[in-house]
Amino acid sequence: MSHEIHQTKAIILRTKSMRESNRLLVLYTEAFGLVYVSAQSIREIKSKMRFHTSRLSLVTVDLVEGRDVWRLTGIHEEVSSMTFADSPWYPMLDRIASVVFRLCRGEEANQALWNDIAFLYDRVTSMTDSESLLDTIEIAIVARILYHVGYWSGEEDIVTKESSDIMNHLDYVVQHRPSFIKRINQGIEASQL
Repeated sequence: MSHEIHQTKAIILRTKSMRESNRLLVLYTEAFGLVYVSAQSIREIKSKMRFHTSRLSLVTVDLVEGRDVWRLTGIHEEVSSMTFADSPWYPMLDRIASVVFRLCRGEEANQALWNDIAFLYDRVTSMTDSESLLDTIEIAIVARILYHVGYWSGEEDIVTKESSDIMNHLDYVVQHRPSFIKRINQGIEASQL
C-alpha cells in the first residue's frame, strides 16, 4: 500500500524529544495549517535530517499522513533560525510563533496567515530593520494574525491589505500604537487563551 507524500513549506513552532531518538515537531504549514509531525530516529547520529529541525526555521517538508499524526519523510531548510539566533529577530519570531501556536487549532490552511509568515522570513533574510521598526512590525503582524483568525475588531488597511503592503502602513501603527496594543490584548482575551 503506497502513501501519498505531501510537500509544503512550514515554520517549526515547537519541538519535543520523544523516546530515545524520535522527535515530535509542531509545524505551521502553508498547505495544512497547524500539524503535529513525528520524526522517527531523527536524533540518531546517522540521521541526515537532524540538523534541519531547529525551532523557528522555515523549511520545506515532505509529509505522509498517519492515523493520529503526520510522519516526516524529508526536510530542507529554507531559512535556518541559526542565521538570526543572535539578532533581535529571534525573540520577536519566538513570540509570534507562540501566538500562532495558541490561536491556530487543527489542520486548517490559512493562506493569508501563511503570507504574513513568509513576509517575516523575507524580512529576516534582508536583516536591515532597526529594533524600533521590529517592534512596530511585531504589533502589525500580531494584529493581522488576530484578524485572520477572527479576533480583531477593525478594518484598518494594515490588517486587511496584502502582506506586501505592511511596510507602507507602519506609520499608522506608530501613530495609533496604544490603540493597537489595547485591541491586541482584547483579541487575545476574547480567544480565551
